[in-house]
Amino acid sequence: MAVMASIWLIVKGPDTPDGLPFVDESTTTTSTSDVDIDPTTTTTGDQPGDTSTTTSTSSTDGSDPGVDQTTTTSEPTAPETTFGPAPAGPSTSIGNSPEETIPPGSPSSSTPAPAPPATVPETPTTTVPTTTVPTTNEPEGRQLVFAEEFDSFNPRIWSVENSTYGDGNNELQCYTPEQVTVANGSLVLRAEARTVTCPNGSTRDVTSGMVRSRGVEFAPGQSIEFRVKLTPDDEANQAGLWPAVWSSSWAGGWPTGGEWDGLEVMTANNPRRSVYSIHYANSAGQHAKTSKEVVQAENFSANWHVVRFDYGDDGVLTWYLDGTVVSVVDAADTVQGWPAPFNQAMTELKINLALGGNPGPLDPRALPATFEVDYIRIYSS
Repeated sequence: MAVMASIWLIVKGPDTPDGLPFVDESTTTTSTSDVDIDPTTTTTGDQPGDTSTTTSTSSTDGSDPGVDQTTTTSEPTAPETTFGPAPAGPSTSIGNSPEETIPPGSPSSSTPAPAPPATVPETPTTTVPTTTVPTTNEPEGRQLVFAEEFDSFNPRIWSVENSTYGDGNNELQCYTPEQVTVANGSLVLRAEARTVTCPNGSTRDVTSGMVRSRGVEFAPGQSIEFRVKLTPDDEANQAGLWPAVWSSSWAGGWPTGGEWDGLEVMTANNPRRSVYSIHYANSAGQHAKTSKEVVQAENFSANWHVVRFDYGDDGVLTWYLDGTVVSVVDAADTVQGWPAPFNQAMTELKINLALGGNPGPLDPRALPATFEVDYIRIYSS
């Protein structure tokens, strides 16, 4: 557990999931591409993964093929009205000892009056602020080791995307810092129709928000939990929204280095479904994925949802939606041999609201839309 104590945040307390019962669950499927991974070839890929079968290979620099390699991804300082620095901790002041003074009207004769008993100035007490690590003992014995409650935007933990990341999936958006805010205790990624010039010089008609974590590791033997809400402008016409919480390439270039999709919602095909997947290179050196779709009675956007993922150190990966187990993966034909690469710490979390692309076209009536994250918590088992 490599999370440093300087990033502990105060836990607001448990939240009650308010999702709806599931009415249909698809079976776990595995899809593979038919192109060998060629490290000398740059092609597009599936990031995060669409549930349809796709063909993809690693990029020449080992980066995720979802990013436009001609685009410079920057981490600009966000506007003051949008982001503020992390709240400063209490300061400690050490005062000087009281100085001895001659009271007014003291005798000035050569024979001084008897001096009062000498008093020793009280030594100032220095109170050193302590960092309280929030701990929660869950019924199953989990202990909280990291919590981001989004009471403010902390640039020590999060960087803001400024690029056309996702070009490999034919996505429409340009990610800009203005689309990322913190409000009412939640991270808010806002997508809207607005013409912007992107860092690579291209012009896009829609913009959205994305963040990446810094210095936060999520390792086997731990579980991660997050509470999210998707809100389209038109609940009945929201096709083309693609929010995700995910990680990739922690063990090398994609897909050999792995991809974990903690949550994806692709409203173009069905706004009632959510998707839980892993991506990897199979024993033949081809891109493959194991994916599970869950369909609910109402649109995913109708409620807040709590997603939990147990990163088993025994090679068992388990997803929960609103307290119900929705997917378990305990084997896959990875080129390294299971459970690799899903036996190493993930070193970067990504949260984004993509638009259009491979899952299906964007309905303009869906915008503006937001993807909110109330909290992210990591537990040890």
